[in-house]
Amino acid sequence: MSKKINNIKEAIKESPLQVIALALYLDVDDTTISKWNSNTAQPSLKRLNEVGEVLEVDNRNLIQSVPRESSGLASALQKEYKRLLTEGMPTKIKLPNNHGEIKEVNNPDFVKALQKFAVDYKKKLK
Repeated sequence: MSKKINNIKEAIKESPLQVIALALYLDVDDTTISKWNSNTAQPSLKRLNEVGEVLEVDNRNLIQSVPRESSGLASALQKEYKRLLTEGMPTKIKLPNNHGEIKEVNNPDFVKALQKFAVDYKKKLK
């Protein structure tokens, strides 16, 4: 079962508007609405706003709240970012794309280092 991220299903149930009518109004397939309802897919913010507008529901009521506890992760991650910079790790690298053009992209090693740091930081808190 998918983790509940939105409350669109509940908002539709409280509305007189049928799913198929909503799908037609939004110009999406009704299976898209079904995926939103089951939380197997999520609407873009633009689509979420359109759903809220037509159903006359505040956007905040369409999104499932996820409570968070402060752990200091953002500060610790910023310190790690600065440490990696001090070590000389570049934040961007240049790679060829599918057409052979050189594009600047996020350094995958930097990304992995920050992500690993965050995982390890969270483990230490437990």
